[in-house]
Amino acid sequence: MGVIIKMTFKEIAQRFERSESGSDSFKTFFKDAFDLMKIDPENAGLYFVVGVAAQTYVIKYEDQAVDPAFADRAKATLEGFNQRLLGALTLEPDARLRVLGEVAVDYEWKVDAF
Repeated sequence: MGVIIKMTFKEIAQRFERSESGSDSFKTFFKDAFDLMKIDPENAGLYFVVGVAAQTYVIKYEDQAVDPAFADRAKATLEGFNQRLLGALTLEPDARLRVLGEVAVDYEWKVDAF
């Protein structure tokens, strides 16, 4: 039986922040975020929204050459979402839900990178 390593969202977000801007970093991030949903179902919605954003980037750009400046902007956008969600994790559930909604709206209507 394998060893299950439980990472926190903060650790996952920090690892992504330290990583390169390539699709492999986005892939690792979304897999970790989706795994975290199983461990912390109370906050699964937060992890899901950024996990889907990262997964979408991978689906769109994994097999393409991407301008480094574009990749850096996409990574910075996801890092910004992660910071907002990290802050939300310290809030009461209703405020946490509000931040999740704001991130989802920003992702859907204000992000063109992925």
